Amino acid sequence: MKHNHKPIMGRIASAVSAAALAVTAMGALPMHLTANAAGLTGQDAKGITSRMVIGWNLGNTLDCSGVKNATTPAKYATAWGNPVPTKALFECVKAGGFNTVRIPTTWYQHITWDESSQMYLVNDEWMDFVKTTVDYAYDLDMFVILNIHHEDFINVKQFTDDTYKDASKKVNDIWTQVAEEFKDYDQHLIFEGMNEPRQTGNPNVQEWGNGSGDNGYSWQYVNNLNKVFIDAVRGNGSAANNERLLMLPGYVASSDPTAIRNIDIPNGAGNVALSVHAYAPYYFTMATDDKANHQFPGSSGWGEDYEYALTNLFNSLDQVQNEKGAPIIIGEFSASDFGNTEDRCRWATSYLSKAKSAGIPCVLWDNNVVDVANGEAHGYVARTTNTWYDCSKPVVAAMMDVYGVQYTLPDYRELTFSWDQVPVGDNWVELFKSEEGKEVAAWKNFTVPGWKQYANGDYDFILVGQSDSDMALVLQYEAKESWDYVYGEEEGSPFVVRITTSDMSRALNGKPFGLDDIDNLFISATAKDMTAYALYAVPNKEIVPAAVKGDVNGDMQVTVLDVVALQKYLVNMGTMSNADNADVNGDGAVDIFDLALVKHAALK
Repeated sequence: MKHNHKPIMGRIASAVSAAALAVTAMGALPMHLTANAAGLTGQDAKGITSRMVIGWNLGNTLDCSGVKNATTPAKYATAWGNPVPTKALFECVKAGGFNTVRIPTTWYQHITWDESSQMYLVNDEWMDFVKTTVDYAYDLDMFVILNIHHEDFINVKQFTDDTYKDASKKVNDIWTQVAEEFKDYDQHLIFEGMNEPRQTGNPNVQEWGNGSGDNGYSWQYVNNLNKVFIDAVRGNGSAANNERLLMLPGYVASSDPTAIRNIDIPNGAGNVALSVHAYAPYYFTMATDDKANHQFPGSSGWGEDYEYALTNLFNSLDQVQNEKGAPIIIGEFSASDFGNTEDRCRWATSYLSKAKSAGIPCVLWDNNVVDVANGEAHGYVARTTNTWYDCSKPVVAAMMDVYGVQYTLPDYRELTFSWDQVPVGDNWVELFKSEEGKEVAAWKNFTVPGWKQYANGDYDFILVGQSDSDMALVLQYEAKESWDYVYGEEEGSPFVVRITTSDMSRALNGKPFGLDDIDNLFISATAKDMTAYALYAVPNKEIVPAAVKGDVNGDMQVTVLDVVALQKYLVNMGTMSNADNADVNGDGAVDIFDLALVKHAALK
């Protein structure tokens, strides 16, 4: 499978130089390329992380592990209940205000030993599947973090010299092939060497601790694997891989300062960042025991004050990144939904305000789980409809408000709720018999209530269900004499069928017809295998790109270029293409007060 990509280009120096001359009297302001410019290159590690405003994780998808009886990449990726990722999903995430995506990816079930090359080779179909997923976000000019995730050769019962020999070989071989596959992708693509390297059964070293307890053996073990990763990527030799940002975790990617301080950065490593996970404070974000308290602000049952804990966390992280001379990226953060939406909003504001002050980009963990009965309910995007859960919308809005990012959180309409709620008089059943005459299945069909009001070209219909056999949306037309079945193309569970406006407006027997010519819309599935379903009408209008307050020139950044553009506008020397963004203080006018705020933002 081949993909076309934008070429790596040199710096666009002329525009930056012109802007610098125009603001000489203002003093030295930071020069930035646009965050979403094609061909981002020449940036150091801090230059890259400063553009990663806020990110989102495609959790529980390409990182599925322990999968049995899967025969295709799609079946692996859907083994934990999520649908196959689509371009529309990433468009939804970008419209929500996120400019960075992390794609956790597990590789061990997709490699085989090749005797002739003496390497563990990545399955071609899996590599293509990963590449397609990366491209969805990369082609939207988003930053993309690709890693190796739930690897059984990294997370072992106990670190030993023998387990290291196995792990180092596989880390080298996987990253050698990944680096070659993505050798021409620019600095929007970031590699993360490992996810949470740890020991699961060492009595001397806690699995979820900071790696202490064995005289530094665990720290050095992880450091050695990090170096293997660095050497494999830099050894590819492409210009892009030589300047690519590489993320290095410490033991279990702990946010503990001791674990981070013990990360070695090898000489000549190039652009690196330190990879940290921080679901903090834990007794607010995930805990379910008697010490948990899911109110914010508040304190845990142990007496830990949540605001103080966050202040201490980010002060420590900022201090360590300055000591190490490398920026920190929080690759996973979230607060599980315990039915405490307002508290999560206040937590998000506090957490990200402190992260922003420290210059630490954060990537939200999303596993598409909305069960509030456990501490892993990190569901934000409803991936079957590419919309946002009602419980997540205010939280995401609070996050974007911290960064001054505008966002679009599309709504949807659920037209039917369960099989049992279908009116009895609206059903009909057709029995299919085996050769022996025994009834083996029954197809149950019914009219979808209220479908007509959404068949106007502005909505797509999405059918989601659990079924061992095909489900379909059925169009009925020509005075109810003709039928058109639309089956889903995606594999796995849940089963997804999407019917678009183009599906409902096509040529019939050589004659064009439109939505008004459709007499009925049915859901069809085998009653024997069907266990649950829902039908949604989802807006299909073009997604409005997120915007940034103060971004006068429309490049998704607030930089010196915006200062120059706004100054010119105020002295009648230029035009204003983004007046709404220029009205930073929201008073309905664009004036010197907005200019002061834009200058302040550009200087940060």
